[in-house]
Amino acid sequence: MRVVTVRTLVLAASLASGLACSGLFGADDATLVAPADAMLQKGDLPAASAAYKKLYEEHPTSVGAAVGYSYTQLVGGDIVGADTTLAKIEPIAGDKVGEVRLRRALIALKAQDLDRVKVLGLQSGLPEGKLFAAEVHLVDLQPDEAIKLFTELSGAPGVVGDTAKTYLQLLQSSDQHKASLAEASALWALGAHADACESVSKSLEALPEDDPDKQTLMLLWAGRSVVSGKVQIAKNLVEGLFPPEGQSWRYQSTLAMIKIADGQTQDGLQMFQVLKQDASVPRQGLDDALATACGLTRDPEVAKKLVDGVESPGAARCLLEAGANAADHVSDGPMHSFLENP
Repeated sequence: MRVVTVRTLVLAASLASGLACSGLFGADDATLVAPADAMLQKGDLPAASAAYKKLYEEHPTSVGAAVGYSYTQLVGGDIVGADTTLAKIEPIAGDKVGEVRLRRALIALKAQDLDRVKVLGLQSGLPEGKLFAAEVHLVDLQPDEAIKLFTELSGAPGVVGDTAKTYLQLLQSSDQHKASLAEASALWALGAHADACESVSKSLEALPEDDPDKQTLMLLWAGRSVVSGKVQIAKNLVEGLFPPEGQSWRYQSTLAMIKIADGQTQDGLQMFQVLKQDASVPRQGLDDALATACGLTRDPEVAKKLVDGVESPGAARCLLEAGANAADHVSDGPMHSFLENP
């Protein structure tokens, strides 16, 4: 079985963002929202939010303006407002009503209202929305309903089809532990990360040793477990694990993250230092791992050592949360200005 990481949130990410307006809602809307889209693209959320709000108030029938404004409301933490904005535009969205409903499903997911995720996902009529609904059926212990939707979606192109096929392979396997992996994957995709990690560990350990995917899956879920606060599960999964070919650096970085999360900071820092000096380690992957590890500590000195030389929003965010100076870890621009002048 080919391993496909389930990424329902990523599947619809372009639909969740106001930046998608230009490509979805026609030439008139594209022209209307282009300046606000540009502000959002540059990372200037306050200016983009104000621009989308003004457009929405002045053009109440513009789907693009409503979608952009809803997105900035969601990012700003106004979940109810974000859904209300889309609900008002939905009756006049025309042939774009599916995209609007999918966005509403994403907002419901943010609120962890899975019943609404399922309903809106199905009502969207889009493959991504139906995938949401199938995953909710799965975590609601309705595998037959989930299988019907996964079977329908298995013929879809791209990630949706690949994900549906993977779910079907797991659910229709004679090994009951693989069916449990499907449920855990759905929990993870729907944002219940800690629950997913708790449910998956025994199933992974019970897989036959000659299963070609076992080591890859254990490494994947060990990383997920440590960032979800389930350090002991991560420890159990990496114990005796043999890194898949080409994944030794990822295995070592996972071990280092476990050390950081477990309070053995010096050991973790030393392991990451060795990885930094290894030219064969992919730099982008390591930078992502360092930013992730940084988020596992609240010691500002440890955080600074971890992301020394790393420039990314993730590194800046973790430093900010740890109480350290973050401005040096993002390029000049709105976020840099914000960090310099909070």
